[in-house]
Amino acid sequence: MQKGLFNDSKKMLRKYSAGDKIPSKAYLKRLKADYDFGAFSAGYFTYALADKIRLINKVKQQLGVHLEFDPYPEQQSRNENSKTNRAEKLNSYPVSRDFILINSINGLKINKQLIATSPLSSLGLSVKADEIDTVEHPYIVLVENLTLMANLASLILPDPLKDALWLYRGDVKPSQQTGMAYQFFRRWKDNPCYKLVCFSDLDPKGIEIAYTCEADYWLSPADCEAAMAIDLQGIEQEWHKQTASRLYLHRQQLPAQCQLAFSLMNEQHITLKQEHMLSHNLKLQLFSLKKKGSVNGGYADQS
Repeated sequence: MQKGLFNDSKKMLRKYSAGDKIPSKAYLKRLKADYDFGAFSAGYFTYALADKIRLINKVKQQLGVHLEFDPYPEQQSRNENSKTNRAEKLNSYPVSRDFILINSINGLKINKQLIATSPLSSLGLSVKADEIDTVEHPYIVLVENLTLMANLASLILPDPLKDALWLYRGDVKPSQQTGMAYQFFRRWKDNPCYKLVCFSDLDPKGIEIAYTCEADYWLSPADCEAAMAIDLQGIEQEWHKQTASRLYLHRQQLPAQCQLAFSLMNEQHITLKQEHMLSHNLKLQLFSLKKKGSVNGGYADQS
């Protein structure tokens, strides 16, 4: 039972007794469908004492708590669950939640060690984030799309990023969630030894990610206008799908390069993915994410 349904059911049991007429609600339909609890009649919902006992016992089996009196149990790792419960997956978060995917061009420099990269094409190394105590790369780059993680050496990068630590942001899939990647990325933001970089798509969502992730720089095509003018087949879809990001960006005072890119998108209603930047050999550049960024020596001013 999910937390929302658990809490709604708890409130219902405390407010209404067996036999009471309960106004119809969406969560009651879920209780009926998922747990065969109660019945609907004449626009109202009622339950019997036997329904209540059966539901409490089912929730007890699933979550190990009493529906009417206990709080919803916080999720634990499967390792923690296995210490006390035969069903180690019970209310556990995905194993991958504690892990991040990292890569580099010339070897990973973490915890005062140099870890060689694979001689084969590789997405990188999946590691438990809290086991990384130190990073010996001066730049840490948050990457939006997974394809890029296996093709770092093919990117046309500014010199500072040729010795960077690259971190995959993750996506909406439970097995590749973004929470731990962001947590790890932001861990270093107040440390003067590191510069944080966001490498995202050239679309409204990508600009939103760059603007909100607390990075120092945005890695993006050096010539934004030429990049947007690349002739590609097919119908543009991402622009039209990203209404929420467009509305958000319209309300912000964006850094210079983000505003330039967003203005071009607004005029042309087109976007560009990181994969296009890779396949079309676009020169990439660092742009300051400060509201007044300047460019110096081929990459954003770092003063």
